Amino acid sequence: MKIVAAFLSTTFAALIAFSWYQEHVLYFPNKNELVSNAEVTQYLKKFDLSDELHERIPTGIYVDSMHFNSANDVQVGGYVWQEFTSDQLEKYQEGIIFTDAVELATMEEAYRNIVDGKTVIGWYFEASLRQDFSYKNYPIDHKTVWIKLLPKGFDSNLVLVPSLKSYGDTSLKLSFGLANDMVLEGWSVNETFFDFMPVEFNTNFGLANNHVRTLVPELTFNVVLKRDFFSAFLVNVTLLIVCMSLLYSLVMMMTTNNTLTEKYDLSVSGSIGTCAGIFFVVLIAHISLREKFPSSGIVYLEYFYLVAYVYILMIALSNYFFNTKAELAQHGLFARDGYLIKLLYWPVYFGSLLLITWLNFR
Repeated sequence: MKIVAAFLSTTFAALIAFSWYQEHVLYFPNKNELVSNAEVTQYLKKFDLSDELHERIPTGIYVDSMHFNSANDVQVGGYVWQEFTSDQLEKYQEGIIFTDAVELATMEEAYRNIVDGKTVIGWYFEASLRQDFSYKNYPIDHKTVWIKLLPKGFDSNLVLVPSLKSYGDTSLKLSFGLANDMVLEGWSVNETFFDFMPVEFNTNFGLANNHVRTLVPELTFNVVLKRDFFSAFLVNVTLLIVCMSLLYSLVMMMTTNNTLTEKYDLSVSGSIGTCAGIFFVVLIAHISLREKFPSSGIVYLEYFYLVAYVYILMIALSNYFFNTKAELAQHGLFARDGYLIKLLYWPVYFGSLLLITWLNFR
């Protein structure tokens, strides 16, 4: 039975680790990625945006810094540029609006050159963007930071399109438009891509129905990030495994042998005190984790703490009843010095975590 229990525990733990690995490396590109000008044209046809009525302005972006200020705020900086013909430059206002900026984005003109008959205007920008990120799978999660771009001039009929020729290769699963030496603490880049994000307004802004601004999708530059989960697991999972091992030591010392009881200086109060100490260690770690995502629901890693709370309570009650109720110490789970409790401790623990993992990532 001990061999079976050890085999089950090892198998469940291995399946959990395999699920983590699979979820971490598995990534499918967005089906709406724009990798060629033909796809841009095809996509805009869905919105009935004709070339005659809606003039296109090629727009590019290069991000050289990115930092998470909070769970939902991302600070980005870099260069953004637009390409105007001489006629467009006379008719339209130059510039970019970052629609998700929580504060007014700063933009400073960096260059203005004539290239292939077009005026290319570039700005250096810094913006703090707010997004409703999901942390349900933390710490095995991917984040897509989207930088939404709109032209200045609310009433203009401009449509921003990606300047794909400004980049070497925009194929699927490739990264472009990012500084090679950009530091992303705790993250790595899966890929970057352009797409159009449809906008849905519940107003016509006091203007005519089907006004241009309510029809034109937002050009979006997406940066797909993959979390470096090793540090998060090293801190949280290692602490929990150590605490669960200490808790298991209390289970292993359950005995009706008075000689061993005196040798180990075992008592009900001592066992409950140890459980209380383990509980506060786990609780403080859980609070520290919770403070990172105050507005999120229960994240995946929190279920590990919830299982630990149940185990702490059950082991405390088991020690109490085993040592104070002599008739119980001879029956059921408590028979043979709690043999079944000792046998099932790790299989049930890892089996519970495996079930939680499967339900969370299915």
